[in-house]
Amino acid sequence: MDKNRAFAIVLFSLILASPRFSYGDDSERIRELEQKVEELTRIVNELSARQQTPPAVREEPAVPEEINEDEKPVAPQLTLRGFGHAQYDYAQTNFSDGTAGDTNHFANGELDLFITSRVAEKISFLNETVFEFKEGASHNPDVERLLLKYEANNKFNVSIGRGHTALGYWNQTFHHGTWLQTTTGRPAIYRLEDHGGILPMHFVGLEFSGTLDMPGGTLNYVSNLANGRGEIADEVQMSNDDNDSKMAGGMLTYKVAAVEGLGFGANYIRDIIPARAGTANRGGEIDENLSGAHIFYVKDPFEVILEGQLINHFNHATGLRDETVGAYGQLACKMGKYKPYLRFDWLNISDRDPFYEGLVEDETSHTLGLRYDLTTFNALKLEYRHSDKDNSRSNEATLQSAFAF
Repeated sequence: MDKNRAFAIVLFSLILASPRFSYGDDSERIRELEQKVEELTRIVNELSARQQTPPAVREEPAVPEEINEDEKPVAPQLTLRGFGHAQYDYAQTNFSDGTAGDTNHFANGELDLFITSRVAEKISFLNETVFEFKEGASHNPDVERLLLKYEANNKFNVSIGRGHTALGYWNQTFHHGTWLQTTTGRPAIYRLEDHGGILPMHFVGLEFSGTLDMPGGTLNYVSNLANGRGEIADEVQMSNDDNDSKMAGGMLTYKVAAVEGLGFGANYIRDIIPARAGTANRGGEIDENLSGAHIFYVKDPFEVILEGQLINHFNHATGLRDETVGAYGQLACKMGKYKPYLRFDWLNISDRDPFYEGLVEDETSHTLGLRYDLTTFNALKLEYRHSDKDNSRSNEATLQSAFAF
């Protein structure tokens, strides 16, 4: 006997046992009892029919479809980091005309806001905006890097926007945060365009990059197709290009698997610098070929970096070819929180090259310094430099506090 039928019989027995429905001569009560019996019979029949209905034809409530988690739109995950530094500088300078002078001052360094975001599984965004504090300037922000990157896999990535040119180990490794590098400043050949630099440190265009497995190690490549140089060395062409040609080139770096931290490589860039009306010997374009090499061993506690760059200019206005060369070597050794270091810089600018005229000088400098990591993200650097240039000789000292946040 099923549960529903048993329930009906029990209910019927209770009704019969009720004083209200006891037997007697009252015909009204009998008729009422008969109606109740009929009602109970109908209920029992319905319950029995439902019990025998196959499960396949039972009506079930609609169940909402499960949402695939992979198909849910996910908002980009933005990460904000930053770098900054402040310092005290002292310089004593002897000029070639027999005069001398000394200066000392405190200075705010750069405030570097570093923003990254994962836009999609294979698409990321990077921005590096730097605030520079220059005497008498408006302190406008300078967008140093602005890149949207598509990461197909480790072997191939492509980025579009503004970034650091595929030009040397330093320019691809340390970027703008001073805390990232051992020294207080960049090597002479890698000074930024607006700080008297001789190389195109930034590009606006495309970047291709990746890592390939090779016998005995890995090969990293970075290449650019971008707007070329402007009329002067300080000009990065952000939204136009003064001639139809584009800057093209790249860099290869081989890292040795058997010796962790050891690598070496080379770079090459081809560009055409536009003419500059009203400037002597700049009536025609200048063909520019940049070539360089680097070798490094960076593995705690040691840091050894050697780099050189050769700049070859062919001036169509004069028919002359000029060469400028620069190099540096840096050595450091970390001992606990202390990291003493040495660096030698050398620049030899072609005297007749009109592209550099009045902008930079020949330079030889020696640097001796000590970095002390006060905390994980704050370093104190004490540095002494002796510099020989075409028209001056100087002794300089810097005490810098560099930090990340």
